[in-house]
This record gives sequence, structure tokens and C-alpha cells, in this order.
Amino acid sequence: MGDLDLGFLAQLVVNGVVTGGVYVLVAIGLTLIFGVLGIVNFAHGELYMLGGYFGLVAATVLKLDFFSALCLAMAGVAILGVIAERVVFRPLRRRDPTDTIITSFGLAVILQNAALLIFGAQPQMIRTGLSRIPVSVWKVSLTMQRAIIPVTALVLVLILHCILRYTWTGRSLRAAAQNSVVASLVGVDINKVAAATFATGAALAAGAGVLMGSVFMMQPSTGSMIALKAFTVVILGGMGSVYGAVGAGFLLGIVESLTAGYVANELKDVVAFLIVILVLLFRPQGLFGTALVKV
Repeated sequence: MGDLDLGFLAQLVVNGVVTGGVYVLVAIGLTLIFGVLGIVNFAHGELYMLGGYFGLVAATVLKLDFFSALCLAMAGVAILGVIAERVVFRPLRRRDPTDTIITSFGLAVILQNAALLIFGAQPQMIRTGLSRIPVSVWKVSLTMQRAIIPVTALVLVLILHCILRYTWTGRSLRAAAQNSVVASLVGVDINKVAAATFATGAALAAGAGVLMGSVFMMQPSTGSMIALKAFTVVILGGMGSVYGAVGAGFLLGIVESLTAGYVANELKDVVAFLIVILVLLFRPQGLFGTALVKV
């Protein structure tokens, strides 16, 4: 009986890691934009949602395999991110931060309704052959489609780490995060940094949307809840901390899964936001501290 319970626990933890991988990607993009540009983007969830729909179109209309559809969706939404930064957020850069927050809400409504008009309200899913391949280890069972989610998330995090650490673009992003005025004085083009930051954040959100859209139904309102979860992860990990977002994302996914398994599925969101309230009360810098795009 104890072995059976241990197997159930292992299944819940693995399920949480799968969900946490999606939270990680969305939250990293969100915290990157905040850490570098100081922008709280409430439309970030809609980029996640559009990524799922872009992946659906690439897989069904263009007949691409899953990973090609993933890459195409990330590239397409990255371009949208650059356009949003240039048209919507750049004119507000030196304005009151409240203006940016309100504008991002407006952008979220526009994107959500545009998706509703184009793709319809009917829930849809990206169908792939990977969902028919079972993976079993000990008493843990899942499909290959679910198993690749945390693996892909970690690969994308590793790629981001290499970009931030070893490329000129990454060094420019870190310099702008520390002090944008000084960075501009030494030759860093802040406009290019802003575009690169939004492109990276949007691409990561889109990747998460494609990964989740291959295991769960998606619809135009999908991005609203994932945005709240992403903000939860950002707060737990420490505002602006990329690696804090990684740890907090997986932690939140596991906590939600354990709550759904041992308490009630309806309470998993309540527990997540309760943790945020407690963190803000007793450790406002986050569980992993605060570090602006620290690598």
C-alpha cells in the first residue's frame, strides 16, 4: 500500500514538472521584459495564446512536424513582440508606469478579440503522433508529448543562458538591466535591446503555448489565467530574476499538482495565490531573491 502511495506521489510530481515547464517559459519572458525594460506586460498571456494558434496553423495548414511548427510559431510571435514594443510600448517608455500597465491591458483585449474573430471560440488542440507514444518509468506513466514539455523548456532555458552569457546581445541586455543610462553612454542601443528583449520574451511565451496546446484544449481566453500564473512565478522567484523564475515555475507546478491530487482540483489555484500572498507578506524579495537578469 505504501509503495502504491509512493507511486501516486511520483506521478503527481511528474505531472507538476510538466506543467511547471510551461510556467517557466512564460515567466522567464515576463521577468526578462520587466528586468531589462521595467515594463509590466499584462498582454504576455496573449502572446502565449497566439503561439498555440500559430503552432496549430503550422501543423494543420502547413503540415509541418511538431518541432518545425514550434520553431515557426516562436519566430512568428517574436515578430509580433517586436512590433508591439515598437508601436505600443516604446512611445510610453518615459511616461508614468501606470500608462504602460493600462496600455498592456488594452493590448491584451485587442489580441484576445482578434484571436476570437480569426480562430473562433471553439476549443482546439494541436494533434501530433507523439501523443500516442506511451512513456512508463516505474509507476509513472505519461505520453511522449507530455514528456517533451519540461525537456524542451530546459533546452530553451539553456539556449537563453548561452545568449545572455556569451553574446553581445546578451551582454547588452544585462547592461541595460543594470543601468540603461550608463549602457547607452558606452554604446548600447537601448531601442535594439528593447526589441531583442520583447522578441525573446514573446518567443518563449509562444513556445510554451505550442507545448501546452499539444496536450490541452486552447481558446482565445487561454492566456488570461496563464498570465496570472506567470506573475505568480515571477513574484515567487524574485522580480527580474531569470533563474528564480525557473525554480519557482517548477515549484508552482508541483505544488498545484499535489494540491489537486491530495486535496481538490478546484483548490490548486487558491493554494498558488495564497502562497504568493504569504511570500509578499514575509519575503517580498521572492523565494530566490532579486537579481536583474543575473546569469
